[in-house]
Amino acid sequence: MLGFWRSRTPSAAEVSALGWRRRAGVLGCSLPLLVGCVAPAAVPTHATSPPVGAASSEVTAAPEPEPPAPAPAAPAPAACGPFECRRFDTGSAALASLLGEQTLALGIGEAHALAGSEGVASTARRFTSELLPSLAGRASHLVVELLNPDPRCELATREVRKRQEPVTAPQSAQNQNDYIELGRRARALGIEPFVLSPSCDEFRAIADAGDAAIEVMLQTIARVASRMLRGALMKNQAAGRAGLVIGYGGALHNDIEPSGAKASWSYGPDLAAFTQGRYVELDLIVREFIKDTEVWRALPWYPYFDPNRFDDQWLVMRTGPRRYVLFFPRTAPASSAGVAPAPSP
Repeated sequence: MLGFWRSRTPSAAEVSALGWRRRAGVLGCSLPLLVGCVAPAAVPTHATSPPVGAASSEVTAAPEPEPPAPAPAAPAPAACGPFECRRFDTGSAALASLLGEQTLALGIGEAHALAGSEGVASTARRFTSELLPSLAGRASHLVVELLNPDPRCELATREVRKRQEPVTAPQSAQNQNDYIELGRRARALGIEPFVLSPSCDEFRAIADAGDAAIEVMLQTIARVASRMLRGALMKNQAAGRAGLVIGYGGALHNDIEPSGAKASWSYGPDLAAFTQGRYVELDLIVREFIKDTEVWRALPWYPYFDPNRFDDQWLVMRTGPRRYVLFFPRTAPASSAGVAPAPSP
C-alpha cells in the first residue's frame, strides 16, 4: 500500500443507498473505518465466509466462463527496460488484454491520493468511471478496502481509529467518498460490493498492539480480504458460475510475490494458490501522482517508465507472470500534480 486513508463517518443515507454488505460468504474491507455502518438485517446464514484452514481450500472444477467477444488486437509489445509494455487506445481493451478468459480473481492495488491532489481525478474515481463498466456481466463481487467495525466492540474500534490518525492525516479527505461511489456504481452494474468486516477479536488485537498497531492492521486487512475473497469464489462455484471476484485497495495487499518483510500484508499468495493460478495482480497508476520520492523509486518499474511518454494512451506493463501495472492516460498538465518524470527506457 502506498498510503492510508483519512477516516470519516458516512451518513446513514449513504450507507442505506449503497447497500454495503458486511458478510455474505464473501468479502471484507478495510481502511478507513466506516464507523457508524450497520450491517443489513437479512444476511443469509448459509453464505458465511469459510474459516481459514477449512477442508475446501481451493477452487476446483468451476465451469468455464462463456468466451467473451474478441478483444481488439493488441499492438506488439515494446521493451520497458526488462519489462514488456503494450499501448492501447481504450481502457476496456487494456483491461481485456491482461485478464484473459481464465481469470477468477483480480486483485487491484492503487496509490492512495494525498491531500492537495484533489484537482486530479483519483485512481478510484477513474477506475469507477473508465474501467469498471467493462466488467459488468463478468464480475460478480467487489471487495473494497474499507473497514466496517463491529458495533459490539465500539471501544476497540475507537482505539483503532485513533491509532490510524498519524498516517491518515496526509491523505485526501475525498478518498473515502470515492470508495463509497465505487461501491454504489458497482451495485448499479450488477456487481455486489462488500466492505471488510473484521471480528471484534481482530479489532482488539490491533487496539492492543501498541507501537505495532499499523503492522497488525496491515496483516488484518490481508487476512480478512483473503477470507472474504475466497468465500466469494466458493459462493460462485456453488452457484455453478465462474464470475470474476475483485479486490480493490492499497498496492501492497494484492502482491503475488510480496517481499519477505511485507509477506503478511498481502492476500495475493493465498488467492493465487486458492484459484490454482487463476489470479491476476493489477496495480493502477495515475501518471500525475508519480513523484521522485523514495516510495515511488522503490517500485520495480519506476526507472523504466516516463510518465510524459505516450501520455495520451493506456499503457500496460507486464512485470511478471500474472502481474501487471496499468497506467491511465494523462488528464492534466504535469505541473499541476508536481510530477517528476522518471528516466526514459
